[in-house]
Amino acid sequence: MLGVRGMEETPAQREAGEIPCAESFDHFLVRHEAALRSSAVPQIFWKSLHYKLINEVFDAGQFFGIMQTEEADDVDDDEDEQPQLEEKKRSNPGVELSCKVIVTNENGVRTEDPNSIFLIDHAWTYRVNSAQQHLQEIPGLLHRMTNLMKIDFHGEFPDENVVNKVLSEMWKYNQTYQLSRGTAEEKLPVWYVMDEFGSEIQHSNEPTCCTAPLFYTSQQIAYTILWPLRDLDSGGSSVFYQVI
Repeated sequence: MLGVRGMEETPAQREAGEIPCAESFDHFLVRHEAALRSSAVPQIFWKSLHYKLINEVFDAGQFFGIMQTEEADDVDDDEDEQPQLEEKKRSNPGVELSCKVIVTNENGVRTEDPNSIFLIDHAWTYRVNSAQQHLQEIPGLLHRMTNLMKIDFHGEFPDENVVNKVLSEMWKYNQTYQLSRGTAEEKLPVWYVMDEFGSEIQHSNEPTCCTAPLFYTSQQIAYTILWPLRDLDSGGSSVFYQVI
């Protein structure tokens, strides 16, 4: 489950400079209002977004969950057919599992609730020419990507074949953004893979939510933000997104 990753700061820590003073909402708007308007983020969510950014609040796990399903071709899931299902699973251990994100909060997710905007972390950020090197050299990255992309890998050291599989599969998960300022190299497209929660949200032509990347200048880090396009009820509402 996702949770709050930030920490409470004390006046002594702030005075000592151990934790930077939180930026004001007005200062936040100076730096980010243009991006929020460009992404069509409803203004009702702006103050809550500011609060979650400065406090690093990742509370999507309090509202959403990941449901895992398995398709069983031509076999009904009843008591009479259960032995056939078990045999099928044994004979085909590599059967693909399908996941979808659903609303789990009993109150649902409401468009009129100012808190109905959520931060999604990025599991991997890179530029194309550095992707292979990252997978080979950054500790834990290859394991995380294979788990996220459901690629079989149980080794302790980077395997060339597995690295190539990730490089082939990553385009199914990739999103991109581009900085508007900086050097020519800094303006090159930046690619990213959302975390395990974000990567399970399916794209749809009939979305229930929107997502958009936001580069938070105070931390010099990019997040994806998610907000509802319509009211979503608990249990019955699957989450589909469109990228702005």
